[in-house]
Amino acid sequence: MKRVAATLLLALTPAALFAGQAHAWEAQTTQAGLAEQAALGSRLHKRLVAIGFDGGLFELLTIPPADAPVLIQNLKLLSPTHGSVPDGRGRQTALAWLAAGAALADIPARHGANHFFDPATQKGWQRPGRALVDSLSDKIREAVGRSNVPASGMAAPDWVTAKDNPFNLAQFLDQYGKAVSAPTPGERSRHMAAALVAAGGILHVLGDMGVPSRVRGDEAAHFDALGGGPDDLGSRFERIAALAHGRLGVPAPSKVVTRDHLRDYFTNAAGSGLADVISRSFFSPNTLPASTRVGDETKPRLARPQPVLPKRLNLMAASREEGTTLRSGDVCLARYRVEHGVVSFHLDDECMLEQVDVILPEVSAYEAGLLDFLLRGELAVTQQGSQVSVSADGIGAGEVDVLAEDARGVRTSIGKLAGKAGDLGKLNVPADTVRVVAVFRGADLAGEPMVAVGGVTIGSK
Repeated sequence: MKRVAATLLLALTPAALFAGQAHAWEAQTTQAGLAEQAALGSRLHKRLVAIGFDGGLFELLTIPPADAPVLIQNLKLLSPTHGSVPDGRGRQTALAWLAAGAALADIPARHGANHFFDPATQKGWQRPGRALVDSLSDKIREAVGRSNVPASGMAAPDWVTAKDNPFNLAQFLDQYGKAVSAPTPGERSRHMAAALVAAGGILHVLGDMGVPSRVRGDEAAHFDALGGGPDDLGSRFERIAALAHGRLGVPAPSKVVTRDHLRDYFTNAAGSGLADVISRSFFSPNTLPASTRVGDETKPRLARPQPVLPKRLNLMAASREEGTTLRSGDVCLARYRVEHGVVSFHLDDECMLEQVDVILPEVSAYEAGLLDFLLRGELAVTQQGSQVSVSADGIGAGEVDVLAEDARGVRTSIGKLAGKAGDLGKLNVPADTVRVVAVFRGADLAGEPMVAVGGVTIGSK
């Protein structure tokens, strides 16, 4: 039924994309669902509880509309039925703020051009040639317009740390630190929500590395007419994922991927970044093996060294009217067929859906790992009578601010400690303290920027 629905609904879905935008996994369905699965598979819930957000993922956090008018305006572009739009006071759960960030990363539309990365060329989005635009129908060509399509984009691994990215790493770290150190509960709530929005935006960019066309230099695959009118252009592969899985049906992580550096989640020398893995494992619509005349040695030319073709294609099966399937294990890589002595390859909806079903759990795994990487810094705060001691593993140069929280929820700094691995020191705690929290701002042992946090409820055993 899932496959039938994907095929039938593709032609019936209302326009979800705007002309000339390089959209990602569809924002309010697949992207939001991936972020939620990453959160559920990560340490986010426990980390929120440890620093005073007792509801964890379901803690209500508020960004007053007057404090962030642009953010609230952009959130109103989302459908309230998808669960990422706060109420009139600017309040929703921590999990919803993370999903909101994942849905907002394509706004404004030009930012979508920064969600591509080809490991083979180390480049991001490159505008397809005139031949592609000329091949479109008159209505679609008029809707797209070459002037609306960016000439190039920043490579995705660079975009997550770029100053022009409103949801970049620096924004996350700044807001995450303030979510611990800000004086009042209202301020901390606002900063935590903002940190989660930034984290969701970062997850979105990584998640896009799970789309084969985005990591194989196949920008032309993002100009498919999807059936909802002349503006409904985008990736058929990504639309199929949205139709088949929606938001709630996005699969949980197959595992939690761990890496030592932020960029390694995207690409690395070992070829174990998400972009590396997807690029070599799957074809995209315009990087399929070339059509080839059948002869004694039929070896279709490959656009990329991988995926590799078997030594011998099953040309007899391919000569049937329905053709046959090229597989890697149980997954369809492409269909191929012999007609008039020529073997040609294509991707159909069923084949792409098989790929989606395999790729999404891997994307969830990388996103869960990246979220844990963002939250990796942890301080151990323990009570010893009228004092607390602070210790840490895996932190390098930086400074730890230790804060006491009173019964009103107000936090005041009671001292600062130098960042280092091991025991950092002890501090006296004011008599009216109900919780002590600590926040480290600096770098980890690999030199990567990091915020580490920890806390303890005074009097708890």
